[in-house]
Amino acid sequence: MTKKMKGQGPHLDRRTFLGGAALGLGTLAAASAFPRPALAKKVKLVYWSPLDPKSNNARSKAEGAMVELFTKSHPEIAVEIQPVPWQVMGQQVIQGVMAGSGPDIAQLSTTNLPDQVGAGSAAPLNDVVGKNWSQAEKDDFILPWDNTVYDGQKMAYYWNSLLNNEFWYIRSEVDGEIPATWDGLQSFLTPLAKKHGKPGFLTGLSQQGNAIEFTDWLIPAFWACGAEYVTETGEVGFLNENGMKPFQWILDMVKVHKLTPDNISALTRDNVLDAMKGRKALTTILTSNIVASARSALGDDLGLARQPGPNGACPAFAAGKFIMMTKSCHEQEAAGLFIESMISPQSQLINAQMAKELPSRKSVVADPWFKTPEAADLKFAMDYMAETPHFFKFPKRTDFLQTRLALAAQQMMTGTPIKEALERVATDWDQARNG
Repeated sequence: MTKKMKGQGPHLDRRTFLGGAALGLGTLAAASAFPRPALAKKVKLVYWSPLDPKSNNARSKAEGAMVELFTKSHPEIAVEIQPVPWQVMGQQVIQGVMAGSGPDIAQLSTTNLPDQVGAGSAAPLNDVVGKNWSQAEKDDFILPWDNTVYDGQKMAYYWNSLLNNEFWYIRSEVDGEIPATWDGLQSFLTPLAKKHGKPGFLTGLSQQGNAIEFTDWLIPAFWACGAEYVTETGEVGFLNENGMKPFQWILDMVKVHKLTPDNISALTRDNVLDAMKGRKALTTILTSNIVASARSALGDDLGLARQPGPNGACPAFAAGKFIMMTKSCHEQEAAGLFIESMISPQSQLINAQMAKELPSRKSVVADPWFKTPEAADLKFAMDYMAETPHFFKFPKRTDFLQTRLALAAQQMMTGTPIKEALERVATDWDQARNG
C-alpha cells in the first residue's frame, strides 16, 4: 500500500519499492540475452566520466570492468574514457557541446540533468535506448522513470542509485545508538565531543560542487519539518516557519552547543570526507557512494545510521547519477548500445560488488551477493530508501538554488537573520527561473 505522509511525500514499503526484484537478475539477464547486432563499421565513442580510469580506487576499477564488459560484446566499438572532475562536469559538458567538441556520452549527478536539458546539450534517447525492451525491463529501475523524462523525451538513464543522507559516526568514539531526534543528538554528542576534543558533528557550507555537502542533508530536513525544497508550481517551499527550522538547528549546533566548528562555511564534501577518514570529527552526513572510500580508512569503525530530524529520522533522500548522450554524438547507435550495457543488470552487479555502489536496477538486488556481509552497507541504504522514500525530481537551475542556499547559510553564520536570508534566496530564485 502507498500512503501520503505529511512533509515526506509517498511512503512505500520495501516490497513496493523493490517490486521488480523478485524477477531476479537471471530473468532480466535472459531478457537481454540476445543483444543488438554488431555495427557494420568500427567506431569510437568518447565518454566523459568523473572517474579516472588510471586510478587505483574501487569505483574507477568497477567502471573499467563495466566498460570492458561492453567492449568484449562489441569489439567494433572503441570507448575512450576521459576523466572530468565531478565538480565541473556539468559546466564543461555544456561548454563542450556548444563549442562542437563535447563528448558522445557523459555521466553526471542527477542535480545537473535539468540544466543539460535546458541548455540543449542532452540528446533524446527514446529511439536509441531500450527500443526492444519488455515492460519488465522498463519497470526494473529503482528510481522513478519520469525523473529523467522531459517533455515526453527520455533524456538520460540512472547509472546508479544514491542515498544522499546517510548519518556517519566513528563507532569507537560514539558508543551507543544514534538518537533519532535533533534534541537527542545534541544531548548525546555533547559529552562525547568534550571527551575526545573534536567536533561532534561536521558539515560544510561551501558553494563548491553545487553545495551538495549542505543540501544533501538540508533537503530531507525540510521534508521532515513539513516544508518543501521547491513546490509543484516552482516556488521555493521553505520560506516559512517550518523551512527555517533546519537552519536554526545547524546554527544552534555551532553557536549554542559548540558541536560544529564555526569554520564550516569554507568546507566542501571532500573536506568533510577527508576529516572523517582522518577521525577528526565524530559524526557527519554524507552519501552512500563514498562509504567504501571511508571504509578503506576506517574499516568496521565506520557506523551508519539514519539522519536525525526534528521528531525522528528524516526521510531518505534517494537520487543517483545518470548517463546521457550529448548533442555532439555522431554515432548514436553505438552510444545507445553503450548506455544499454552500462545500465544492464550485469554491469550494475559488477558496480555493486566492486565499487559498493547502489544499483539502478531492482532485479540486481535479488542476487545472492546482497545477502552476504560484503553487501551490508548497500543493504542499510536500500532498507532506508525503501522504508521512508521521498521521490524527487530536481527542478531546472537547481544548481543555482543550492548554491544560493549555501550562501544564505554562510550569511546566517555571520549574523543575518534566517528569514531575511531566505527571502533573498526566494527573490533571486524567482528571477533566475523566470529570467
